[in-house]
Amino acid sequence: MNATPHQHLATVINQWHLLDDMLDTHVHAPWPPSGRLTDYLTALAETARPLGTVRELEVPSGQPPLDLDVIDTARTVTLALVSTADHIAAQVQRAPLSVDMGRGWTDSIHRQAALLATQDAADRRRWDFTPAAPTRTAVYAAVWLQQRLAEPQDPDAPFRPLTSQQRERIAKVAAEAARRIEHVLVTARRRETLPHPCPHCRGRLVVEGGDGRDPAVQCTACGWTRTTEGAVA
Repeated sequence: MNATPHQHLATVINQWHLLDDMLDTHVHAPWPPSGRLTDYLTALAETARPLGTVRELEVPSGQPPLDLDVIDTARTVTLALVSTADHIAAQVQRAPLSVDMGRGWTDSIHRQAALLATQDAADRRRWDFTPAAPTRTAVYAAVWLQQRLAEPQDPDAPFRPLTSQQRERIAKVAAEAARRIEHVLVTARRRETLPHPCPHCRGRLVVEGGDGRDPAVQCTACGWTRTTEGAVA
């Protein structure tokens, strides 16, 4: 069953901290592990030795101090969600109430109206267009958009109901944001067959990875295994 826009936004909210964790831990690698796969295949050709040989594979040098894939994903998703919230808020967010106090109103009714106007302007449910506002983040935008999608519409909220076109726009952006995050997190472990035979028994080799752990090459016949951490007979 296809995920709903609410679920896509929940993916952003619930998994955003994993992007932060991945930023400088270097557990993320593309799939297939193209950079390391060349090292694997070179090592396979060089280590056609008797079973029991242990040889450590070197991780490629020159790795940047931060994961650029994570940075790119975080920036892209943040821009998309905040821009969408800006667009939707500009269309559905009601202007704050205002009361003309210039005439010197002193009666309790006008004082109460002025208080309500102040509270309305400060309503925390409002989207903040201020460029430096601390709430202009991917997670906050996702929460705000979730709330706008919620039914039934809160009659006390300073918003008009969303149109079908606005809901469709949010749905598209939410789906793409979730897709990008899930892609960079590579949370599912995958398995692919290599075109090269095992250097020991000529059996079939497979590479497994894609879940944040180091990929490993293994022979399905004799069990010979290689990883970036070392080798196991």
